[in-house]
Amino acid sequence: MKILQWHCDYFKYKATRLALKTELEHASESEHKFENVIVALTCVEKEDTPETGRNAVIALKRHIEEVKADMLVIYPYAHLTNNLSTPSIALTVLKEMESYAKLQGIKVHRAPFGWYKEFEVKVKGHPLAELSKTIT
Repeated sequence: MKILQWHCDYFKYKATRLALKTELEHASESEHKFENVIVALTCVEKEDTPETGRNAVIALKRHIEEVKADMLVIYPYAHLTNNLSTPSIALTVLKEMESYAKLQGIKVHRAPFGWYKEFEVKVKGHPLAELSKTIT
């Protein structure tokens, strides 16, 4: 799993249209906006499992606590690898991340999988505001 992680003053997105041939989950066309948030642009790779997703949440939780962010946004982002998982497995892993984050007491939002989305972001300017991670 590859994650590009931002600590943001704000992050907002809106689903615009389906990116896959088959809709795996419905997306609201309304805009979503979050403040003081960790955004995890998350790319699920072929070898990833739900356990990989749980490991990612553990790493993200440490960072959320360190920078005192209010919440986590899990944002599916296929552009970080050439080794993509299948859509159905990717969605399973992302949903596991969301569920496990809630179990860990993290306020979390998961952006819809398989949709093109427009987004706007203001990333903070401190040393831990932009990170990349490889989770196994």
